[in-house]
Amino acid sequence: MIDKVVDKNHGLNVTQRKILIEIENNPRITQPQLAAKLVFGKTIIQNNIAILKKEGYIERIGSNKSGHWNIIDNF
Repeated sequence: MIDKVVDKNHGLNVTQRKILIEIENNPRITQPQLAAKLVFGKTIIQNNIAILKKEGYIERIGSNKSGHWNIIDNF
């Protein structure tokens, strides 16, 4: 599914595509884990996740502690 998003680009920047790939690989990944894995600051991750949520690419299911990310398949 993520291949559709990355292949079509959909106006995503490189950071957003990397975040989507990491979320697909591990839907339970946390923002601090994303920051460490992608070697970005916390604010960069937060801002790009906010954009991905606003644009309808991802949603958070459940709580911050025990929830997971869902990639919305609307492509």
